[in-house]
Amino acid sequence: MAELKVYLSEELDKRFRILAMSLYGYGRGSLSEAAVDALTKWCVVHEAPKSDQQLKDELSHSNSDPVMRAEERPGVVSAGKGENSSSALPIS
Repeated sequence: MAELKVYLSEELDKRFRILAMSLYGYGRGSLSEAAVDALTKWCVVHEAPKSDQQLKDELSHSNSDPVMRAEERPGVVSAGKGENSSSALPIS
């Protein structure tokens, strides 16, 4: 297990302790259990937008769509299927 030391305002500390103990009991480990639950939920909330953005980035860099490839290389006409790739010409 890792240890994480955090600094909280007195008000937040008091609120967290009261809620944690009311939900998880007054026994040993209740604060840790509440903190793990809170941090897990925080990570889920903050990872979701990143995952959506990563999906969009992956789609925008896809080589399967010729329109996307053309947008990634403005000013260059790419060779079609079966054509010599050295025939790519700049657009004027």
